[in-house]
Amino acid sequence: MITIDAQYQNKLVEYFHKNDYDSIQILNDPSYNTMLQTTKDFLLNLSFEENGKIKPDVLFSEQSNNASTIETFFTSLINQFGNQSRDIFIMTPENIDCNHSLMNIDEQVKCIKKFIINKYSKMYQNMRSVHGKKLIQSSNLFVCPYCHRSYIGVIESQDGSRNITPDLDHFYPKSRYPFLAVTLSNLIPSCLFCNQRSKKNIDFYKSSIYPPQTIFDKIEFDFDPYTHKIYINNYADLITNTAYKTHLETFLIQEIYASHTEVLSTILEKNQKYRQSKIEDIAEYTIGLSTSDIKKLVFYEYEFMDKKKELLYKLKKDLYNSIVLK
Repeated sequence: MITIDAQYQNKLVEYFHKNDYDSIQILNDPSYNTMLQTTKDFLLNLSFEENGKIKPDVLFSEQSNNASTIETFFTSLINQFGNQSRDIFIMTPENIDCNHSLMNIDEQVKCIKKFIINKYSKMYQNMRSVHGKKLIQSSNLFVCPYCHRSYIGVIESQDGSRNITPDLDHFYPKSRYPFLAVTLSNLIPSCLFCNQRSKKNIDFYKSSIYPPQTIFDKIEFDFDPYTHKIYINNYADLITNTAYKTHLETFLIQEIYASHTEVLSTILEKNQKYRQSKIEDIAEYTIGLSTSDIKKLVFYEYEFMDKKKELLYKLKKDLYNSIVLK
């Protein structure tokens, strides 16, 4: 989703291989003197790092490989700290306090979570500040991939002194998998509503589709001709798939799209105004244009929509096909 060239990849690797993001250097700080050696050794040999720094193949991992990064880490955690350690790590909140010197396995797992989330949250915040605009632009997304009803372009002031960027959602939440906080394939440019109001920290691991916008290739919108209620015609079939069900329910896709009655009204009114008989009358006095050509001109905004840039694209397309092209 976020794609950058080899030169920029090298620039990011250099950026994240600074001492500020080096686990070896961080753990040399006196504040970690009381940390148990077993815990420190684990942090010095994290599966997603090499010599204390994030591995480039984790930073630029394909999304399909992120599950392997997750499972490899938890396998090593369980081998060292027991079967309960995975749940402890995942459920430990981001702002947890821990006692480095306490000889308690559960406490040490919490300290591991605290160390990783502190380090990778800092990496993410700094990357967001320094590289965020370019990374978002490289995604070539113009509309939120979760809902497809909000623009997510980068807005810059005329003098270039300020810019407004959309949210960057962590597809697999940072609160549970902080070591994927800067993995580019785990970052989804999205609208504020989807990221901060709908998805929040919902865990999409093993229960979601990627890229998220592909769900709109499956959805079929329709409407009731009597009540004018908009609905997803194949909703019952879609929710038999766990990934589709998670997406539809998380972002309230059916409910949100049902509210856009203005789209339906516009198409119905225009179709009523330009009945087939009127299209034929226009064609009769227009040399060289068929009724099909005339209809395309009349409904130009629906015939030539840009799928990547048109808000509510699938709704408009399905309603247009159902009402005008039936």
